[in-house]
Amino acid sequence: MNRRTRLILLTPVMAGSLALGPTALALASAPAAVPAATCSTSGVLADGTVSISGGGFQPGPAFLESSTGVGAGFSMNPDGTFNIAKAKEGQYSVRQGSTVTQCSGGSATTTTTGTTLKAGIVAGWDAVKADCKATAPASANQQFSLGWNKGAAVAKEAFC
Repeated sequence: MNRRTRLILLTPVMAGSLALGPTALALASAPAAVPAATCSTSGVLADGTVSISGGGFQPGPAFLESSTGVGAGFSMNPDGTFNIAKAKEGQYSVRQGSTVTQCSGGSATTTTTGTTLKAGIVAGWDAVKADCKATAPASANQQFSLGWNKGAAVAKEAFC
């Protein structure tokens, strides 16, 4: 094969390898994607508690947050998993740094608890916005009362 024919045939092959080389190198050295963290809450057990477990987290410190207002620090296992037995019934999330992972599962009453708290906040806000001397209504629901007080306190700062 003469020199000119060889040059004509090999030029596209060489150009293609030069163009694709850095791309292949970048793909080969890219770090593997971190698996998404997951968390779940069991149904209510016979003793009235739930189990919370998860995986895909970074090893090290984490914080468990609850709709019941209770939180606790704990440490992830070296493989990024955790299991907490005998927790109070509620909706949970795990905070690790600035990342919050909502736990799936739990019972229907946890949603009602969150809704009741929000309803209390709105009611307290609205009442104090209308009248700075408003007082909390009598309520047997602790979450509603807590929410009412929080909403009222913010409204007092804003309007009174």
